[in-house]
This record gives sequence, C-alpha cells and structure tokens, in this order.
Amino acid sequence: MIVAWAALAIALALVLDLGLGRFAPGATRFVDPLLLPLAAYALRRSQRSAMVVGCVSGLLQDYWTEPRLFGLNGLVKTILGWALGAFGARFDLNRVGGRFAAGASLHLVGVALDAGVRHLFGEVLVPVPAWVLIVRTVVGGLLTAGVLAIVGRVAAVRGPARVPRRRT
Repeated sequence: MIVAWAALAIALALVLDLGLGRFAPGATRFVDPLLLPLAAYALRRSQRSAMVVGCVSGLLQDYWTEPRLFGLNGLVKTILGWALGAFGARFDLNRVGGRFAAGASLHLVGVALDAGVRHLFGEVLVPVPAWVLIVRTVVGGLLTAGVLAIVGRVAAVRGPARVPRRRT
C-alpha cells in the first residue's frame, strides 16, 4: 500500500509540475513540486523510502522535462532524500516549524546540488539571482509545511495503517 501512495504522490506532483510548466512557465523557476513527495516520505517514513521516492521522481522529471542529461535530477533527488531522511530520523521535524525548515532547506540545497552536478558534467552555469533563491526557499518551505499538514490530517482521519495487536 505504501508503494501505491508513493506512486500517487509522485504522479500528482508530476502533473502539478507539468501543469505549472504549461500554464505558468515562470513559476517552475520558483518551485519544484517533485520535492514534495520526497519531503513527505523523508519526514513521515524512512530514509530508504525517501531515497527511492526521490530517485523515481527525479528520473520521471528527467524523462519529461530534461532529456538532455537523463539521470541528473534522479541523482540529486536521491541524495536529497538520503540527507533529509537522515535529519528526519535524528531531529523532530514533524512540527510546522521543522517542516518549513526542512522544505526550505531542501529547495535551497537542491539548487546548489543541481548546479554542482551540472558543473561536473561541464555545463555552462547561469548564476541564479539571490531574490530567486529567497523566493524559492520561502515558497518551498510553505508548500512543504502545507502539504505535510494535509497529509497528516488525511492520515489521522484514515487511521493507522495497521491495527495494533492486543496482547493477552
């Protein structure tokens, strides 16, 4: 069932990413919707599941939006899933402030890691203005905190995934 929820989250994020690219092309500069399932799985599940969700979402993003360097976003999002999953396991990031900080740092570090990997492949990098990084960080933090609040409410309504066994 976890795989079905992950596939649904990735599909919704991909539809949002492609819709933003089609109807508001400038908005994709400020937000990466495919980081949202990664953040949800890193903070609510395990480091391993965050890495898998990050890799799959990154490869799908590469396939649909950037076929020139296939695998770049898959690698970047796998590393981000590993890092956020490690921080999520060690620190309590399941409150609003922690979710905002996790989402903001995920979007900011994602830009830096993407630029570093592109530099390794010999691409010419265009500098990103500071105001774009600030807007991307704030919007990413707000989206992550909002989406994780919605996911938390849905999970609370739905109940636990497994019914606990009674010990007699």
